[in-house]
Amino acid sequence: MKKRYIVLLTVILVCATLALAACNGTEQPTSMEILRQRYGEIGSAKSIEQKITVQSGNFTQFESVKTYLKTQNGYDVTGTEKRLNDATASEAYAVKTVSEQVSAAEGAAPTLKLDENYFETGFRLTETGLTASVKADNVKDVFALDDGELKAPVSNLTLELNTSKDKLTTVKIKFVSGGSNVTVELTMTY
Repeated sequence: MKKRYIVLLTVILVCATLALAACNGTEQPTSMEILRQRYGEIGSAKSIEQKITVQSGNFTQFESVKTYLKTQNGYDVTGTEKRLNDATASEAYAVKTVSEQVSAAEGAAPTLKLDENYFETGFRLTETGLTASVKADNVKDVFALDDGELKAPVSNLTLELNTSKDKLTTVKIKFVSGGSNVTVELTMTY
């Protein structure tokens, strides 16, 4: 008889434990929530490589290649910026060497508000990342810009974010502005 009570008590305790675990309220985050979190963790990267190109046809109008290396106080930033000169200049490009220190990674990564409602139908969101075209009416929303902050029209904005081992490893942003193709690429190492 005692054995039955012990078995019955054990079954009741197991059921109660399962019921409490189910009611715990810990819902699994969505893929988009996980991606937002990983994008927000870019500042924990040991290094960030940033490449920005602006091209019109075969001409590179602007190119910036920078590396952000994490230090105790922020990041050491090194690299180059190359701008196309006008036709009267003796050199085709003006090249500027970059060597500075910044306190945070904000300069390396643009603000991105990731929301499924901002993307065209057919975007791809998986455990390994996102590939999406942004709706024309939501460009300012994605970059969290006010009306006056968007200096030139932007079209054909696409985002590609890739993750590996629970970290965001690459971000690629492509769009057309003023007839030029703009690409922003970030590669993070943790």
